[in-house]
Amino acid sequence: MHSEVEELRPKLKEVLYDCAVDIRATKAALYLLDPAVRKFELVAEYGFRTGVRQSATFNDPLIDRCQRGRTPFFVNNVAGDPRLSDLMFDGASDRLMAVPLYSRGLLVGVIDMRDKAAKQPFEQIDVSKAQGIAEKIMGLLAPKNLWNQRFITLSDEGALPSVAAVPSRETRDAPREAAEATPALREAAPLPTAAPRDTREARPASREAPAPPQRAEDRLAQLVVAARNMTSRLITTPPAEPVGDAALAAARDILGELLQLPGAVLAAFTVTPNGAQHIVARGVVTEDALNSVRNKLAAWMAKRGESAGALKTTLLPAAGTAPVKDSDIQKVFTAPVLSQTFRGLYLTAGFADNPDRTTHELLAATLARLQLAIEEGTSREALQRFRARAAARLVEPDFTAYPDLRRHSEAVAARSAAFAQYIGLSAADVETVTLTALVHDAGMRMLDYDRLYRKRDLSADELALLREHAAVGAAMVQPILGNDIARAVLCHHERVDGRGYPHELQGEEIPLVARIVQICDAYVAITDPATYQAVETHADALAAIARGAGVQFDAELANRFSEMANVS
Repeated sequence: MHSEVEELRPKLKEVLYDCAVDIRATKAALYLLDPAVRKFELVAEYGFRTGVRQSATFNDPLIDRCQRGRTPFFVNNVAGDPRLSDLMFDGASDRLMAVPLYSRGLLVGVIDMRDKAAKQPFEQIDVSKAQGIAEKIMGLLAPKNLWNQRFITLSDEGALPSVAAVPSRETRDAPREAAEATPALREAAPLPTAAPRDTREARPASREAPAPPQRAEDRLAQLVVAARNMTSRLITTPPAEPVGDAALAAARDILGELLQLPGAVLAAFTVTPNGAQHIVARGVVTEDALNSVRNKLAAWMAKRGESAGALKTTLLPAAGTAPVKDSDIQKVFTAPVLSQTFRGLYLTAGFADNPDRTTHELLAATLARLQLAIEEGTSREALQRFRARAAARLVEPDFTAYPDLRRHSEAVAARSAAFAQYIGLSAADVETVTLTALVHDAGMRMLDYDRLYRKRDLSADELALLREHAAVGAAMVQPILGNDIARAVLCHHERVDGRGYPHELQGEEIPLVARIVQICDAYVAITDPATYQAVETHADALAAIARGAGVQFDAELANRFSEMANVS
């Protein structure tokens, strides 16, 4: 493990004890990624007498679930997640809560908590407390740059763009004239945005003792720290959501598999908060069989002091055509589907005769798989909703003072989404492209744009200030939207010929997402009267992009964009 982690070990263990104070976890272990060996090494722990591991790989079930779910989760019984059962058994634990630690989209650590005091279950309120502990740990680790995320380096003040990480070609080659590129090939002009209202007040008021010129590196560092502070106020726990499509899809899949159990003739998934019931059977379910299943569910819930209420039943496609009558269902079993996100979920199985012990065990395993599938599907769905809301908050409310900028961001996002779909990217990649396009100019809000808004003939210093929006924007969006989107925002003004900024990357060094957004950004800027002094036509914009193919833009993507534009 890195020597800097060794130095921090006492402080990290002190923070880890917050798991006992705030959450009342009787055991906790902190694992951090050692990039040299691609393993998560034990850094600090308390309470474990047995079963604490010294390291874990990415294939470890706990690490794997943290990486795929990306959000804290808990399991309140050994059978709650079959993949974690052995881990919990080895640690003599009945309950587990895991908290992933992310740095710019990379899973860099995990907090493994066990067994809340007084045998109490972990609850949703514990999740927000756990996230607070995770933020404290990442606050200690952030200045150390342990995971070599080079495009944004770290300093004691916070995450700073890597201004010097990639030597500028201007330091190696003779300076180029700014007018070298023709107007038709110019990049999308920087767009107006809201600036902090106190930016001009912060300048020296006295003319007798003017402040010395601020170095570009210092100014950029201050901007990034301010951006990080502003973004931290936007980071919130995703709110509770109703049972969504992901949970229902997972339940329908498991219901079909349940019918494969010996003697099973019917399976039902019931959601009492919204009165929905989904049923699948080996054949066509008769009305008397439906009523019988409903009545037995109501009786079972009544014994627990609960009520199913009025149910709207949806019959899924049957496995056969023979009728399933009440007399065909001799035994009915119901169990709650435990979820850290939802309440009032129940699984019901009807059998033609009394199932044997093996079938009971298979039924219990199926229930556990259903619980896991719902949590995993819901985590992805909730994450997508949270990311969309977060991106919108990065744009609002600050951009309302400049409607042109908001309109530009939305127009680039819409065109980028359409382009990503046209070239056949996956749904996840389309989402990444869309979010990147929406926030690509978010860094503008931290600049002195009250003064520079629509100003003509920008000076070299003013142009240099505007160019910092890419690095500042990357620092803003990374804590909320992750590493991939932050890097694409950082690189959306790079050029394939290596003459872009901030790092003069070339060709495929530039992320694909950034190359897509760059073309759409240029097209919207060229054709939008709010961003160019003289609006140009659709044909003019396509001609400019074609001339820039292989120079400013990715040649293949530029050709595909023109192809899409001509088709539409």
